[in-house]
Amino acid sequence: MENETESAKSVTLKCIKISQPVGDFFVGGIKSEDLCDIASFDVRRVLQEQRDVERYLGIQRPLNDKRVAELKKYVRFIDATFPTSIILRVSGERAVFDEQKSELTLVNIVQSTHQASTLYRNIARVIDGQHRIAGLFGYDGPTFELPVTILVGFDIATQAQIFSTVNLEQTKVNKSLAYDLFALAEARSPQKSCHNVAVALDQDENAPFFQRIKRLGVATEGRYAETITQATFVEALQLYLSRDPKGDRDVLLRKKKLEKH
Repeated sequence: MENETESAKSVTLKCIKISQPVGDFFVGGIKSEDLCDIASFDVRRVLQEQRDVERYLGIQRPLNDKRVAELKKYVRFIDATFPTSIILRVSGERAVFDEQKSELTLVNIVQSTHQASTLYRNIARVIDGQHRIAGLFGYDGPTFELPVTILVGFDIATQAQIFSTVNLEQTKVNKSLAYDLFALAEARSPQKSCHNVAVALDQDENAPFFQRIKRLGVATEGRYAETITQATFVEALQLYLSRDPKGDRDVLLRKKKLEKH
């Protein structure tokens, strides 16, 4: 693969330089098609083998085909968003930062020799965000830009430290809390309807679930008969309302009528 040759290619991003104890890196925005172009080889490579960071840490996190399929569908929803940064590593010889213009240019050539040294699709190594990138392969909808953090020239040990911080130490959002937030949405959705039912049954003294649902997924002080989390209740009830809750929510957000099944 790497014996292929191609002419010089580049992409230029508006970026700011960030200085932290770990070192300097760049934060900017990139169009989804450009991101897929420069990282496609690395994303597809993890289907067969470990990435450098994973090999260094002695772990394996291959692409999950089911998750990728879900993301390919999600990116076409009217309110699709990836607000957190994709984290990439680029070698120092393939990155040029113009401080006056606040632009970072990524190229497939060695700056000192001006010779193509790698394929354009292999410029970037993905530290975090491989599933989001894979979910955008083949995307043909409205412009989809993503925030990106680019580490230039960071060694493997530092990459592993960042990978561990992002992937192994972060606290996941409680699913019950996530469902509770649907109550704040103005538009109808299966999730909001099921949340409202859960709240009503939890508050109705004559209901079988009176004070038995763990709101926000955690035990309520002073209540000792809670037997089911809000997330479990909502997800079970959704099965009776919709075959595709996420898809139906997207239809309603677009102010369209749901099809009868």
